[in-house]
Amino acid sequence: MIFKKVILFLVCISLFSCGSVNNTEKKSTETSKDNIETIALPSNLQDGTVWEFQSDLSDDFNYNFAPSNEKTNFGDGKWYNFYQSRWDGPGTTYWKYNHVAVDGNDLLITSSRWNEDNEDAPVAFKSNKMNKPNEGVSAGCITSNKQVLYPVFIESKASVANIVLASDVWLLSPDATQEIDIMECYGGKEPGNSYFAKSIHISHHSFIRKPFTDYQPRDKGAWFQKDGITGWGEYCWNNGDRKYVRTGVYWKNPKHFEHYIEGELVRVLYDKALVTKINGKWEYGYPTMTDGKLDVEWGKQKITKFSTLDKYSFEELKKASDASSVSIIDPYEYQGGKGFTKPLNIIINLESQDWHVKAGRTPTDADLKNKNKNTMKVDWFRVFKPKK
Repeated sequence: MIFKKVILFLVCISLFSCGSVNNTEKKSTETSKDNIETIALPSNLQDGTVWEFQSDLSDDFNYNFAPSNEKTNFGDGKWYNFYQSRWDGPGTTYWKYNHVAVDGNDLLITSSRWNEDNEDAPVAFKSNKMNKPNEGVSAGCITSNKQVLYPVFIESKASVANIVLASDVWLLSPDATQEIDIMECYGGKEPGNSYFAKSIHISHHSFIRKPFTDYQPRDKGAWFQKDGITGWGEYCWNNGDRKYVRTGVYWKNPKHFEHYIEGELVRVLYDKALVTKINGKWEYGYPTMTDGKLDVEWGKQKITKFSTLDKYSFEELKKASDASSVSIIDPYEYQGGKGFTKPLNIIINLESQDWHVKAGRTPTDADLKNKNKNTMKVDWFRVFKPKK
């Protein structure tokens, strides 16, 4: 009898403990640690390819990491709480170690007003950026300790900060010459940011560092918009009941990028052509040059129309590429005509970019003090590679 009572007691304790873990430490079934691997991949990737989950690069953020005043590894060594080099941010950004945390549910990337007289670590690489000492923004940034290389599919589920800062998920080579932007979203509508707040920027950059030179596709298709959403920051903030958006990229080979939003294919760049889903139609086209310079039309990079179809067709995209003589990936051959071949670090951050600051689009003190609005959240991040 005593033995049976002991067994019953232990069973009760076990059930209570399991219930506690499920209620206080785990998120919904969709995002629990065991399931970020099994959430359905975009249908376009379900073509018979066998995808292998990369657990050493993926993270459900179902653990705790307190803000630190030192450069620190976290997430079982997957990340550290700063940028990939000493540089501490563009425009009026000052990336700080202690603006990164994990709360058991989400990665938290926070922001605040930069204060030179009472500065968080690390000390600014360059003080008074853009000669605006009163408009500096301290913000969080994380970088992966391991790198990704094509072919690879990368996806995150993030909640954009409802503030005039860029909420970013991106990839960058250690020498900062090759960049793929998975999500670049400009958050809050105010002040003066309503035009950019309604779009998610999906793009890539090919750089020369000295003298600094930057190419990225600048056509209208690089700005994704969704019916009913007039500001992604406002949508994700949702009056404090946060919503999230899934964004992903399939870096298939050095000259082939596929962009996904909410699990749907929205844009593909392949060799010398591109296709973008606009108003329910797939618009195929290619870039052109005149006297060695990319053609521009209405302030945007000109894309010559090849065709419009109801459905995505890679064969049609190949035809458009064959009709073109100009690369959409790297038209000036900053990468030697080889496309994107370098291993890339994963970076997630907030930043105050110089072109926004120059236009007067910079966060107010009130927004920077609002801990709900000023925080970017990431529910999960996952990586898959096709099985060889």
